[in-house]
Amino acid sequence: MSPLTVAVTGAAGGIGSALRTGLDPALFTLRLLDIVPTERRHPGEDVRTVDLRDLAATEDALAGVDAVVHLAARAHEASFDQIQDSNVRTTWSVYEAARRQGVRRVVFASSIHVSGFYPWGETVAPGAPSRPDTFYALSKLWGEHLGSMYADRYGLEVVNLRIIGFGAEPVAPGYLWGWLSHGDTVRLVTAALTAPVRSPLTCYGVSANTRSFFSTEGWDVLGYHPQDDAEAWAERWPGAEHPALQGGEFTDPDYVGD
Repeated sequence: MSPLTVAVTGAAGGIGSALRTGLDPALFTLRLLDIVPTERRHPGEDVRTVDLRDLAATEDALAGVDAVVHLAARAHEASFDQIQDSNVRTTWSVYEAARRQGVRRVVFASSIHVSGFYPWGETVAPGAPSRPDTFYALSKLWGEHLGSMYADRYGLEVVNLRIIGFGAEPVAPGYLWGWLSHGDTVRLVTAALTAPVRSPLTCYGVSANTRSFFSTEGWDVLGYHPQDDAEAWAERWPGAEHPALQGGEFTDPDYVGD
């Protein structure tokens, strides 16, 4: 069986870099897309500089692709106009270009912040009412609903992954609950790209943390089996405390982003 050709948007970012290193080349041939010029690491590596706000350019970049992992976005709060430009328009462009090019599946990087105003410790099913905490969160929720429309109307296969705390290792006390390791990110995205799914499917992206309370609904469908646990770093934060709400600082009315 030939490897799937997979376009990764936002490939220069943290998650994109982890996938670039970790995804199995026997399963996937990657096309790495970013608005930031990115150097090739290996001869013949397919790296392209693309402004995803440009539909024609995005359509060209997705020619011949089997699936897209859409990571590109402004990752923190900003003004409405900035979020609309960086997150809303780009996500529409990716979906529309994917439809025009006959791409089979889109894996969309959503966020815990779509349920940011739920109390910490409450397990929120993916289908529960959303409680977004910022314009950023609204853009991710909009992306989930956009994918649902493209799935229902055009037959695209769509998997939404609500990422919580991605990183090589935990970097703050809250990661003891919500960490998603590099290895488990690769396992999660591999499953999202290859599992037979009833589209659209939404699930939370988190490692096998001892303290995790996040919903595992959908993991069985994907065949996702996380292996890493943030508890190995618990001694960094004796008596670690957590925020009152799942969105943490994003729920502060004075929070305006980085």
